[in-house]
Amino acid sequence: MLEEQSVITGMEDIGRPPSWLINTIAKKEYKRVLKDLKTIEIIGNLDLSNLAGYCNAYAMYRKATEQLSGQDLIVVKVSAQGTEYEGENPLIMIQKKYAEEMRKFASMCGLTIDSRLKAAAIKVDRAENEIEEEFGDI
Repeated sequence: MLEEQSVITGMEDIGRPPSWLINTIAKKEYKRVLKDLKTIEIIGNLDLSNLAGYCNAYAMYRKATEQLSGQDLIVVKVSAQGTEYEGENPLIMIQKKYAEEMRKFASMCGLTIDSRLKAAAIKVDRAENEIEEEFGDI
């Protein structure tokens, strides 16, 4: 029980999207994700920056994806010497960057199945320990 209390933090600060989220897409994602994370009780005030970071990365990923929509994946580029060549659309790298950022923050916040299973296993272990402490080795 003491272990669990030392891990769980308050939730009073995390209830509202921070003002520094970059746009309405990030704010909507914050509210959507927070609602689900609250139901499984794995988020608290200490997770605010990670959750907001995920939401900002999500918003930028969406923006890059929307800008990429309808564009060619291969574009003509010009080298420093002035030679034209075909290369990957730069928006793809931007999209990949924010997808990777989203994955990292998602894992830290319990948004991935792996991180939720890990949290669930910890809760089960705690419950088993509490039962054993109360009833012994019957």
